[in-house]
Amino acid sequence: MDPLLVAAPALALLAGTVLTLRLLPPVARLAERWAAAGRGLPAALAGWQFSRRTARAAGPVLLLVLAVALGMLAIGQGASWNHSQDDQADFRAGAPVRVLDAGQGGLGRTEAYAALPRVRGAVPVARGEQGLSGDRTATVLALDTAHAANALLMRPDLADEPVPKLLAGLTPEDSPVGARVPPHTARLRLTANLRSSTGPGTTAEVTVRLEDAAGVPYSLPAGLLPADGRPHTLVLGLGSADGPALLTGLRLDMPQPAERAERHRFTVRDLTAEGTDGTRHPLTLPASWTTAVETGGAAVPSPRTDPARPRTVSTRPLAFSYGTGYLPDADMWTVASVSVRLQVARPAPPEVRAVATDRFLTSAGARTGQRLDVTVGGESLPVRIVRSVRALPTTGTPAASAEHDGGAVLVDLRAANRALQARYGENATPNEWWLRTAPGDAARVAASVRALPDVDPEQVVVRDEIAAELREDPFGAGPTAAFTAAAVVAAALAAVGFAVGAAGSLRAREADFAVLRALGAPRRRLARTVAAELAVLVGLSLVVGAALGTVLARGVLPLIVLTGEATRPVPGLLVLLPPGQVALLLAGVAAAPLAVAVMTALRRADPARALREQGGE
Repeated sequence: MDPLLVAAPALALLAGTVLTLRLLPPVARLAERWAAAGRGLPAALAGWQFSRRTARAAGPVLLLVLAVALGMLAIGQGASWNHSQDDQADFRAGAPVRVLDAGQGGLGRTEAYAALPRVRGAVPVARGEQGLSGDRTATVLALDTAHAANALLMRPDLADEPVPKLLAGLTPEDSPVGARVPPHTARLRLTANLRSSTGPGTTAEVTVRLEDAAGVPYSLPAGLLPADGRPHTLVLGLGSADGPALLTGLRLDMPQPAERAERHRFTVRDLTAEGTDGTRHPLTLPASWTTAVETGGAAVPSPRTDPARPRTVSTRPLAFSYGTGYLPDADMWTVASVSVRLQVARPAPPEVRAVATDRFLTSAGARTGQRLDVTVGGESLPVRIVRSVRALPTTGTPAASAEHDGGAVLVDLRAANRALQARYGENATPNEWWLRTAPGDAARVAASVRALPDVDPEQVVVRDEIAAELREDPFGAGPTAAFTAAAVVAAALAAVGFAVGAAGSLRAREADFAVLRALGAPRRRLARTVAAELAVLVGLSLVVGAALGTVLARGVLPLIVLTGEATRPVPGLLVLLPPGQVALLLAGVAAAPLAVAVMTALRRADPARALREQGGE
């Protein structure tokens, strides 16, 4: 604990209050000049009295300034602390409800979450890490930026532009390409045949590549296709997938023959989508495809024995021809495989654009506009940093390992997957889903998600639950209560002190007022004189106290408002002084002094007695 940090609020408050004494002489001179320039008796008397007896007003003014400044600190500390808990909850959760992957994610998972009651949208997110120099690690977020603007809980001051505009700069503009699978499709029926130059004997495992609405590809096994030249229908069940999808590729995996290569011809005869209601819709496959072939297992790379790259021999029906290559000098224990990849042709993937935090740019020695490699889906991917932000929600490390925090990078999931597919034939699979809900519905949505049979309740992060837990921390609630109690005591002391000071001042001036009454001054004008004097003191105290409290709140609160672990909150504290609460404070502090002023002004004194006492002196 830093003793100076603990004593700073009290020292700053006392120093600011004492400085108020310097304001009284120039204000008194101004009041005297203003009074001398006027023609009314009350203003002239009030200005003259205030300038002549400035020291007498110092005590009540200091008490009022102290009360207002303490009240401003109490309001600022309470409002800022409460808002900071909300900011921290937003930052930790990232969305009203966040579901972490329990190993059951697959095609249709995003649509399944989006179909839950009171869920307004589901955003798939792939989270990874990027190693940096100095034993630092950065967080890499790949999310569906086209639908994340309304789900991402990001404080506006963390970026130089609104979140929708920030994310819109990352979303790719090209349209998806493939055979469109309509919504509510229960299964796909693929009729195809495989013919081998050596006759029956080989069997290929067929995998269908489907891409969901967020641009996330999934490889689903469709079954085994024997190379007997006859048509076979492979049925691919889509399970819980309820949204539209795109068929973007096919893959055939088979053993590589030994000693002699084979020529295969793969033909797709028919592709049909069968809906949940039993209706069937024929699908049309694109005519333009890209092809690739690779070997695995014990295959020996050699131009003489390598497989031949597939080529398109027909588009209606769609047919491909390829060579399997062979494995020379193989024995019964040697196993090699051939994988034929058929991908719907699409334009070259656009450049992957990224948003990076300031900490990442510093840790990586990079700058905005620079191109560098980041790890997405386990592969290195070149991206261009187009924007920088101060922090990204759900990123960062605990304070104990903050020195190893390398910041964060945000990219679009669809753009990243297209680049990964073009470079490596791989993709980044979502391991989180951020759910957008209506205000007040997060708890019910979280209960619905936790009730799903394949979801671990501990893996559901709820923003409102985090906020409630943070507000229950006594470490933060204690200073709020202490500041409030101090402000109440200071206001009570200020009221008593002001009343005592006003009463003493009037008692000392009874003889002056008696002389003025004897000379014909009306009682009402003398009452207005007293009210004007006291109102000036009260007004000056409120203005100085509010200004001092504002300066202290903005200078001191960011240093003393900490988390339950005695660390600075992330994101940083925003000092708030709600105008409504400030107005109530000023009215409450001024109520007692103003009441004293009114009662004092209306007090009836005996001028004859005062004159006799003066004459007796």
